[in-house]
Amino acid sequence: MASAGGPTVTQKLVVVAETLAIGAVYVVTSGGLITFNKFMMQEDHFPHAVHLTMNHMSVTFLFSLCLYCVAPQLYPTMEKAKSEWKTLLMYIAPLGMLFAIALFASNKAYTWCTVAFLQFCKEGNIAIVFFLGCCLGMQAFSWTRIAILTIVVVGCSTCAHGEINFVWIGFLLQLFSQFCECTKNLLGEMVMSGAGMRLDVLTFVLLQAPCSLLPLAAAGIYTWEPAVARDFERMWPYLLANGSLAFLLNILIALTLKRLSALAFVIIGLMKDSVIVFASAAIFGDPISAQQKLGFLVTMIGIAMWSQLRLKEAADAATKNETEPLVTKKQAEGKV
Repeated sequence: MASAGGPTVTQKLVVVAETLAIGAVYVVTSGGLITFNKFMMQEDHFPHAVHLTMNHMSVTFLFSLCLYCVAPQLYPTMEKAKSEWKTLLMYIAPLGMLFAIALFASNKAYTWCTVAFLQFCKEGNIAIVFFLGCCLGMQAFSWTRIAILTIVVVGCSTCAHGEINFVWIGFLLQLFSQFCECTKNLLGEMVMSGAGMRLDVLTFVLLQAPCSLLPLAAAGIYTWEPAVARDFERMWPYLLANGSLAFLLNILIALTLKRLSALAFVIIGLMKDSVIVFASAAIFGDPISAQQKLGFLVTMIGIAMWSQLRLKEAADAATKNETEPLVTKKQAEGKV
């Protein structure tokens, strides 16, 4: 029997069902987009990384604009963004450029590397974010964090060393993509909070898309060749589906962050990574060595420990704020 004022069994079951439903759709969509990108980049499909990335941004911008026209209530900070568009553009433009570069390099890496291998590399993002965050003064250094991140780095290194078909150019492109993406995320967090313009996710996506699309369009024109038009005419239904899936993923990320707890999001993220790795092996026949399986397990353990540490730090900070007195003893004495 539920306690007075507490959730009933039915309410708990609804929450669990909602979590499972959102989590399942998020995992399938995220894994599906990565697998779809690999499929599109094959030589006999649409092996044009710049134009594939441009397609993602075009569809995302168009669908975001349509969604805003139909349901503006989903964009609560849009009016504030409109009133301060000049200031906002100074921040959004470089972030859009970094996002475009990250997407292009990541899509291009599929030409040489397997989905599983690139996913192994992406697990090292938390170490990159921590390193860059310390350099920018956004992360506090601690030996506990270093110890946990060492586990993650060792796991990722084991995966990379165990790659059967290792190609340097694909590996370096992926690392470059990750540094651009992590820098974009950190700078976005820093300038948006520092400028007092914290945006909701959907508003940020809508404003960032054209800023990413413009440099991609310029690069698309520069690298244009007749094969792009031929492949587009042949593959346009797939390109539309691919871009739509990218847009859906942005919506699901916003929904997941809004409806689920931080711990649930972490667990779903770990599930997503596992699904992507083993789905790539099943669909594309990507070889995964025993060493990579071991390295992936070590990496997942490290990420789980890191997530638990960050959740504990957030809980401790919240508790400290709640118990901290509003007026200190010295302040009280000064007012007497």
